[in-house]
Amino acid sequence: MKLKTTLLGIAVLFGSYIQPLMAQSISVSGQVKNKANGEALVGATVTVEKSSTTTTTDATGKFSISLQKGSFLVVTYTGMEPSRYQVNKAGIVYVSLVENSKSMSEVVVVGYGVQKVTKVSGAISTVKSTDIQKLNPVRIEEALQGSVSGVNVIQSGSPGSKPTVLIRGIPDLGGADPTVIVDGVQQTMNDLNSINPADIDNISVLKDAATTAIYGVKGGNGVIVITTKSGRKNQKVDINLNSTYGIQEVANTIRVLNASEYGAIINEGSTVSGGNIIFPDLSVLGKGTDWQKEIFKKAPVQTYNISAKGGSEKMSYFLGGGYLSQGGIVGGYDKSRFSRMNFTSNLSFDLTSKLKFIVNATYLSLSSKGVQENAFNSIIGSALNYDPTVPVYNTVPNTIGKYGFSNLITREVFNPLTKLDNTYNTNKGGKIYGKFELQYDVLKNLKLTSRFGYTRYDGNAKSFDPLVFYGLNNTGNTLNADGSTVSGAHNSVSHEKATYASFNYELYGNYNFKINKDHYFETTIGIALSKESGNTAGASRQDVPYNSWEF
Repeated sequence: MKLKTTLLGIAVLFGSYIQPLMAQSISVSGQVKNKANGEALVGATVTVEKSSTTTTTDATGKFSISLQKGSFLVVTYTGMEPSRYQVNKAGIVYVSLVENSKSMSEVVVVGYGVQKVTKVSGAISTVKSTDIQKLNPVRIEEALQGSVSGVNVIQSGSPGSKPTVLIRGIPDLGGADPTVIVDGVQQTMNDLNSINPADIDNISVLKDAATTAIYGVKGGNGVIVITTKSGRKNQKVDINLNSTYGIQEVANTIRVLNASEYGAIINEGSTVSGGNIIFPDLSVLGKGTDWQKEIFKKAPVQTYNISAKGGSEKMSYFLGGGYLSQGGIVGGYDKSRFSRMNFTSNLSFDLTSKLKFIVNATYLSLSSKGVQENAFNSIIGSALNYDPTVPVYNTVPNTIGKYGFSNLITREVFNPLTKLDNTYNTNKGGKIYGKFELQYDVLKNLKLTSRFGYTRYDGNAKSFDPLVFYGLNNTGNTLNADGSTVSGAHNSVSHEKATYASFNYELYGNYNFKINKDHYFETTIGIALSKESGNTAGASRQDVPYNSWEF
């Protein structure tokens, strides 16, 4: 009987000891939002302080986690002030984070490091990814146009063609292109066409000697520093898919003479010079042909982008793919267009607590067609100056040619539709670029970086100049009115292949330190080596059979 009483006492004591311990473990769920706009924060990190228990918020900003009663929850998110508070009971909590005044939004890339905006004395402008998304540009330069002071972007006509970027005026007669740095690697030919705007995190434009001096002579025309997107540690996969479709068209055309007005001017010029009246009855001419309306088309532009980013305790990743297609306003999609397909992979690995390995790789495929531009007798130049009394289509018996021709204009300016119809060219290219980078934290404020960057571009271009009939007595004819070849005239096809490659290696250290409270030093020392190479091979041939591009 005594034994039973003893066992019962032990059981009661043991049960009373376990019950409080089990009661200390509680479950908490909640949601994390941006206090400024109320938006849910995806991928915010929720950690139980002084433990390995952690989780991240889902696509709606929600989370759930288990912890001991009385423990502290720490909620962090890039660009936000961390939040820390004690949890004493189970239930639902709502966390609102405020923007961090010392966040990366106030940090700009300068040379071989970063600086806070408040500590930069040079001329720097920054464009963020949110601003780029609102503009939805085809090329990066379009995001800079009107967004960055001191930067002028002069657009070219053909879709995908490289515009001129001037930073603080025209630097010199040797070239105006600024140096382009992507994730620390200088781009071959400083071309921004290879970058998908949807993959960019931010752009810093360095505009004066105080900020570009570290690049030497290469920085003389300014420097455009681009940082692409990356994932975050302990972030659940975040998949983003977006697409756009639009129509581009000319809003206004240049006012030119209609057929009746043009006929009156021709009559006046002829009689003043002692000639006859060319158009006896101006009333029959009417308005005639507006050649601008004939060449300008509604051009579609469409984009498709998909990306995934996230990370674990030891690595982070960003994967992106995109497709862009843009038709030309001049001539339509068949004669003028541009397309770009790209794939991007940005990976970061923590090999140790002090050593980080970064791999960035991008491949893209480019394809374009273009029309003659920037000349008096270009397509637009011809549309502005061609005879409006001429009908769109050829109505003259026993003459070849689809479109009408003028008996008044027989040189320099041609029917723009005839020029468009006889424009044949293609330009295709493939490019791969990226970097391998090691970062080692030697001391608290001393970091060593070793970076190898690479770029390779392979281009393939072909053009065809056919035999053309522009009109009776036209000096530019290579075909006669009956379809026979003008004596001594030839059609021709040309084909060119080009390869460009560049390699860069950099080894440098950054050491930042303070003296007292008012003196802050950011120092950099290192070496940079680069090599560029390229070759071009071309061939041409006359007298293509059947005067045929397809052949």
